[in-house]
Amino acid sequence: MRLPVRYFVPGPVWVAPAVRKAMTRPIVPHRSAEFKSLWTSIAERLQQVFRTRQKVLIATSSATFALEAALVSLAPERLLCLTNGAFSERWLAIARSHGIEAAQLAVEWGSAVDGDRLAAALREHRPDVVTVVHCETSTGVLNPIEELARVVREESASLVLVDAVSSLAGAQVEPEAWGLDVVVTASQKALGLPPGLSFFSVSERAWERVDRVERRGFYTDFRRYRDKHALAGPITTPAIPLVYALDEQLDHILAEGIEARWRRHHKLQKKTEEWAARTGFGYASQEGARSPTVSCLTTPSGVAAADLVDNLARQGFLVGGGYGRLRDSTFRIGHMGDIGSSDLELLFEAIVASAGS
Repeated sequence: MRLPVRYFVPGPVWVAPAVRKAMTRPIVPHRSAEFKSLWTSIAERLQQVFRTRQKVLIATSSATFALEAALVSLAPERLLCLTNGAFSERWLAIARSHGIEAAQLAVEWGSAVDGDRLAAALREHRPDVVTVVHCETSTGVLNPIEELARVVREESASLVLVDAVSSLAGAQVEPEAWGLDVVVTASQKALGLPPGLSFFSVSERAWERVDRVERRGFYTDFRRYRDKHALAGPITTPAIPLVYALDEQLDHILAEGIEARWRRHHKLQKKTEEWAARTGFGYASQEGARSPTVSCLTTPSGVAAADLVDNLARQGFLVGGGYGRLRDSTFRIGHMGDIGSSDLELLFEAIVASAGS
């Protein structure tokens, strides 16, 4: 029986002891037969977690690298970025740093992107690539990417690039069924792993575009990852201890079942929502668009969010502070990865006590 979790930062998340222990295995060469066998096994299980027939590629990096690599490898001529928080704006910043012509459909922080507004923006800007964040970690909003991808398909031939960093493995993501061309995630969120690995799947039509791009960089070259992956290995020396952790955690995730994992995360969000309503805490995210992995909350009158976070830390509970424009007015609870219902109950008790101190 494990000890109660007191760590609720929305990334990097709490990591189970067995997963941490896996990182102490002896290092083996990354081109050895032993490692290739491990890599092949991981690749097969990652496809189940991603719900895709496409290969899931792995980089030793943060997710921001994979977002940049996607834009470099696809080289969009006209990009449309759907933004409703700090992390969705990162696509835009990356694009502009590369001189890519990038338009922005900006939605109020705390709200989800609307399909009708997207359709109008597609007609106005005529992009060849659209970027969207599934779970906007800064606000706790879950964008309706199934609907948004359908709108893109109906209105254009644009590729759909999805930042699923804080959603995949905690919320439903269906790359093929929903028509998502690139899906990026990272190890330190709902996958319940230490930080340092990013993962991405690429659709067949996105690969057709990648193959036509002449300058894709070196470490940012999606095609190089694909070709090395076909040889049962990474592009360069990976963070081998993190690969061991991934191997261990994939077994735990698939033993739970990916759909069961989605349901568990949904229940944790509902539990948080019901507790907030009872105790005078509010949400920064609109009702009906709240993420199952992270809740962005406002405090009752007279309680400063930063003070609450500090008071909790003194009790040994870590939560996330507000982020970006919401830094001073909110705090965030990460209920993703391997957090349990009883863990949340202890946190809620501590929050109520801290708010009154």
